[in-house]
Amino acid sequence: MSDYIGVFERKEVKYVLSATQYERFRALVDPYMTLDVYGEARVNSVYFDTPARELIERSLDKPLYKEKLRMRWYECAAADADAGADAADLAADPVFVELKKKFKGIVYKRRVSCSRKAAQAYLLGICPYEEAVSIFPLDAQALADEELAPRSVQIAREIDAFCARWNTLVPSMLISCDRIALALREEFAAQENVRITFDTHLVYEDLAASGAPEPSGQTHAILDPTCFVMEIKVAGPYPLWLVEALDACDIRPQSFSKYGEAYKLVMKTRVVSENALVREEERCA
Repeated sequence: MSDYIGVFERKEVKYVLSATQYERFRALVDPYMTLDVYGEARVNSVYFDTPARELIERSLDKPLYKEKLRMRWYECAAADADAGADAADLAADPVFVELKKKFKGIVYKRRVSCSRKAAQAYLLGICPYEEAVSIFPLDAQALADEELAPRSVQIAREIDAFCARWNTLVPSMLISCDRIALALREEFAAQENVRITFDTHLVYEDLAASGAPEPSGQTHAILDPTCFVMEIKVAGPYPLWLVEALDACDIRPQSFSKYGEAYKLVMKTRVVSENALVREEERCA
């Protein structure tokens, strides 16, 4: 896979934008940026956590170092429009198993690409990574070769160590969103390294509550669908044109974790339900 990247080290800063801010900001940055190779897509991520959800609890405490494990796949807009695309087609597409670490604001991402069946067998502890990708290889030979490349095997060992540290990890939360991904135009790419993504229509499904390893499609909104979660990904300082665009639109950084926000909504709903149950029991007593 020629554009496959398994290792990232960069700064990722998030912002929550209104529809008006989004339109104005896009107008200011579009002379410098264009849709990347993924363009517009539906992004789906299944986050893995302990049964007690210790990972997200720790992450919400905002420690200097935090880490998460997820399985991610993309559904391109063009594929969605294809009437021939069905569940079997999507199952054959590659997914990414990602170990994401953050230390003092710098994000380190390690990921391997494999088939969805291989990822599930591996992450659910049915078999080791190498065995999973051998039993359920990707159709494309280039991707199949990448699965067992030394770099991919090394990343799998890091994921193994992470899983061993937390003992038991299970599918915890599905997060889905519509994403617009921008990359620098060719004439600026040699000078700077900037990527920007805009996520909207954020929804979640509580997989831990259902106990199902596969999403059912019963999702709930995380954020007002007119809002956008923007993420700026840079390896160095912001270029001047980007700083000026942010300032012109009065856009300020805002801490926002999709998994964290979904988890808080789940806990809030649980508390409301428990309080209602207590009141009903008191009324019937």
